[in-house]
Amino acid sequence: MLGANKFHVEGWALYRNFYDRFNFENHSVDNVSFGTHVALEVIPKTFDVTVSADYGALGRFTAAPFSDAVLRQDGSIQLLPITALQAGGVWHTTPALDLYAYVGLEKTRPTFSNVGTVPFGYGNPLYNNTGCNIENSPAATCNGNTSEVRQYTIGFYDTVLKGAYGAVKVGTQYSYDQRFAFAGVGGAPKTDDHIVMTQLRYYPF
Repeated sequence: MLGANKFHVEGWALYRNFYDRFNFENHSVDNVSFGTHVALEVIPKTFDVTVSADYGALGRFTAAPFSDAVLRQDGSIQLLPITALQAGGVWHTTPALDLYAYVGLEKTRPTFSNVGTVPFGYGNPLYNNTGCNIENSPAATCNGNTSEVRQYTIGFYDTVLKGAYGAVKVGTQYSYDQRFAFAGVGGAPKTDDHIVMTQLRYYPF
């Protein structure tokens, strides 16, 4: 507590071991990822904010579809470092209605190598991106390794009915999503998506 304001801080660490066998050799890499989360009740029972930051070989532990690691040309493991940031706020306008807004970012850096003119790794500038902006183009013409994903979200959640037999709640959310790829042969493709989601929930008793 900070006076009358609720305050929560947590930190975490994640140890992972990556292992493979290639060409009669074993490869093993250890990694420790870490992060923190902060939640603060800025105005008691009215306005809350949250902030989180994470770093490491997070891969499948994040919302974006990043890989945990990639392979070098000799079969050894190259970890893919991810930076994940998020911040948001919730305004409890009434006991029944909440308004919220969040912004998030996940990004990585290129980790690659070449054997002559043959590209390996992630984010290699020799990868073929010539078909990324052409519908139904062959997969081989759009490597499109993701470098960064961003999302901006706003929405509301409202309790429209509450009684002896439970509660009915509705919500609507809008998000603007961006995906950026590393530059390759043919450029650096990106996408922009607008998403609207709604929900209707019944909570019995």
